[in-house]
Amino acid sequence: MSHKNNAIPKCAIRVIHTMTDNELCVRAMASLETIGPLICGMKKRSDMIGLACEALNRMFQKEQTELVAQALKVELVPYLLRLLEGQGLENLESPAATKAQIVKALKSMTRSLQYGEQVNEILSRSSVWSAFKDQKHDLFISESQTAGYLTGKWICYINV
Repeated sequence: MSHKNNAIPKCAIRVIHTMTDNELCVRAMASLETIGPLICGMKKRSDMIGLACEALNRMFQKEQTELVAQALKVELVPYLLRLLEGQGLENLESPAATKAQIVKALKSMTRSLQYGEQVNEILSRSSVWSAFKDQKHDLFISESQTAGYLTGKWICYINV
C-alpha cells in the first residue's frame, strides 16, 4: 500500500473492503500482515478513509484475535482516535458515518478475550472516546451499496 502510484492503495482498499464481507477471507487476512498496510493506505489516500474504516469494522466484527493483535502492534487504536477527533476527515463526504464505523470497530476490538483489556486501557485514556462510546451510531451508517437504474426506452406489458 506504500506504492508510488496513488491508484494502488485505492484499489487495494477497495479489494480489502470487498473481502471483509467473507468470514474465510477475514480469517486469511488475520494470518497475514493486514492492518499496518491498511493504515499506510489510509494515510496515503485520505479519500478512502471511510471505506477503510467500514472494512475495519467488518473485520473486527468477525472476532479474529490476530487482527486485534496486529492493530495493537501498529497502534491502530490511537490512529482511529485521532480520526474520531476529526483529523483527516475534512474531505470526506460523510465524516459522521465514518466516525460511526470507527466507534463500532473499536467496540468490536474491546470484545477480544485476549486483547480487549489492552484496547480498553488505551480507550480509557482518551477524552474523545468518552464523548463517543455511549452514543448510538447506527443512525449515521447508511447502506454503502448503490442500486443501478435501467436507462433507455423500456416498455413493460402486464397481462391481467
